[in-house]
Amino acid sequence: MADSLHVIALISGGKDSFFSLLHCIQNGHQVVALGNLFPAPPAAAAAGAAPAPRRPDAATAAASNHEADSENEQDLNSFMYQTVGYTVIPLYEQALGIPLYRQPIVGSAVQTGTSYGYADVGSTSRSEGSGDVGIAKKDLEGKHEEEEDETESLVPLLKRIMAEHPTANALSTGAILSTYQRTRVESVAIRLGLTPLSYLWQYPILPPGTQISLLGDMQAIGLDARIVKVASGGLDESFLWQNVADQQVMRRIEKSMKRFGTDGDGAVLGEGGEFETLVVDGPASLFKGRIVVEEKDRRVVREGGGSAWLKILEARVVMKVSEEVVHTRCRTPELLESRFASILASLNGKDVASPNSRGSSTQLKSPILHLPKPLVGNSNSNRILRWTVTAKQADANESISTQASKAIEEIRHLLHQSSLQPTDIISTVIILRSMQDFASTNKVYGALFTKPNPPSRVTISCGTLLPEEISLIIHLSTNNTPPSPTSRKALHVQSRSYWAPANIGPYSQAICTTLPSTATSQTPTSLVSIAGQIPLIPHTMNLPLSSSTHLTTSLLNQEGQEREQEFKIQALLSLQHLLRITREMHISWLSSCVAYLPSSTSTSTPSLPSMQKSQILAQAWSLLHQPPSQDDEEDFEGDESRDLWEEKHYAGMELRGAAKDEREYPLWDVVDCSALRDDTQASPPFWTVEVEELPRGSMVEWAAGVGVVGGSVKVCISHTFPPPFHSSAPLNSIALRIPTA
Repeated sequence: MADSLHVIALISGGKDSFFSLLHCIQNGHQVVALGNLFPAPPAAAAAGAAPAPRRPDAATAAASNHEADSENEQDLNSFMYQTVGYTVIPLYEQALGIPLYRQPIVGSAVQTGTSYGYADVGSTSRSEGSGDVGIAKKDLEGKHEEEEDETESLVPLLKRIMAEHPTANALSTGAILSTYQRTRVESVAIRLGLTPLSYLWQYPILPPGTQISLLGDMQAIGLDARIVKVASGGLDESFLWQNVADQQVMRRIEKSMKRFGTDGDGAVLGEGGEFETLVVDGPASLFKGRIVVEEKDRRVVREGGGSAWLKILEARVVMKVSEEVVHTRCRTPELLESRFASILASLNGKDVASPNSRGSSTQLKSPILHLPKPLVGNSNSNRILRWTVTAKQADANESISTQASKAIEEIRHLLHQSSLQPTDIISTVIILRSMQDFASTNKVYGALFTKPNPPSRVTISCGTLLPEEISLIIHLSTNNTPPSPTSRKALHVQSRSYWAPANIGPYSQAICTTLPSTATSQTPTSLVSIAGQIPLIPHTMNLPLSSSTHLTTSLLNQEGQEREQEFKIQALLSLQHLLRITREMHISWLSSCVAYLPSSTSTSTPSLPSMQKSQILAQAWSLLHQPPSQDDEEDFEGDESRDLWEEKHYAGMELRGAAKDEREYPLWDVVDCSALRDDTQASPPFWTVEVEELPRGSMVEWAAGVGVVGGSVKVCISHTFPPPFHSSAPLNSIALRIPTA
């Protein structure tokens, strides 16, 4: 288990913030305080709200139960914060027995893009290449140019909490699919030195992979979350004050959303504002009392357009009778999803065969040794500039920080010469002599990127393979096309979750650059650069050592196979991270992939031979790209059950929910493999490369080439493409041709 953190839990009253809080506790963390932002009263908002009191007085709150001015209750329809039912929030301190701190919301959504950068607040222009970073509103609708974004209301709230609780070092939020919310909380948390926790991030796509599973998990833990607002054509007032974690209500919502949403868009969870909830009870391990709101104290407010919400006139806390608390655990997603569990079973159940042949059991041949070539300087193309920057040591006493500073200055000079910004850098590869230099280099490197969404990055160390006077090399790929508001998008998750490792350094999981359109291209095509992926358990940020997970404990049951099994799990876990990023970025195909392996001499414990590790990785890569058989597709179609009620009542109507949010990789529908020989498997070229050491002492790091989004992909034979390690001749290697122009 990861080290215990002292968590400030942001709560809105909604189901997601409380369920995330329960996951914080289950992961061994201590919740020291609750934080909430609420709408300032109209008079205070006009004059500029004064700081809120430290926290409501517990004794007074217990006596009156409801001190808030319900007559002034309003729904701000905030981009960032839920405000319906906010007058009930003070009762959570008594109900949970955890100190509550509140702060009025100041400002509005000044930055409206999905990503958020504090340095951009109040600016009226966007840095070139920033893509999905929001443009600050100009002087529109009477808003002053320097108006503060509502996100910044979190800062004084958290500073007050941290002053009262100096040990606080983490911040919990209930973001599920909203990049808008997550990036804003992350921005504030990291500025204040808090570790962001978003345990529900991408939760619906994790095993078992159904949208409704999150509500089912809330039901299983005993969460009582009442619907207090509906704002969707599929939901009417009859849903108000229903428990969203009730089985019957869940199914009603699911049926309604099928007519108005896309399967996978989070509508059944209210992610698009379809509905909002107010938690009134939960497991006794957290809720010492339940919140009661009588029917006479609930008033429906209709806003038009099918939107309606409940105004709470009065509420009270009823403390639970003291009894033995039964700690019910929240379900957590399996470490390996079914696809990778099947690959693991295949690796364990048969000999590692050559991935070059379909149905062949030919063993892999010895890897082809490619000697390092002299370092190449800069190379240019119409769209991408590629630079290689080396930091030569002036003398034996020069520190790595000084060398890194010289390298960064050279990068700044190259950018200036090309009229580019650091935000135009797409990806980097950092090569160190020693991984012990990583922390010092990382600090200097990070200073180059002051805007959101830094480039993707791969980091390795190569030891004595580097020239004696060089301890640092940085390879860069930079976008050389004219910037546009939609030319660059990013995936930059800095919160701990069950999805994939958080980025705890100055790099993004992926950077997507849209290619310029041409007269002949019919579909916009984008190329995605992906960061190197190492096998960290996402919610703990630790490696899956044999003693740290139930999965490895159950698998390592045969003496003499522990090292091999541990390597397989690390290999598949990091490959799963890569796959989840490709799905999130809608990548249909990868151009190639390199798996870096640490030298056996760099570890203190015995490791598998490099050849054996290379065979395992090649087979895993091959199995990942195995096309589904016709029988598999027929079985999948047969599994879909008919809904006779829906067929009767919605016959002839448009069922928008029938459409699915396809995020499969590979997306075989757009991949043309007709140029390949019948015995050649259509998988991107793959290499293994042995280096000195990898970050965190990992056994493997997967580094994909570019990912292709949109358009079509033609996989063809190449006689000149350098052979992957598992090829017997260049003829068998696979090149990528993207017909965009």
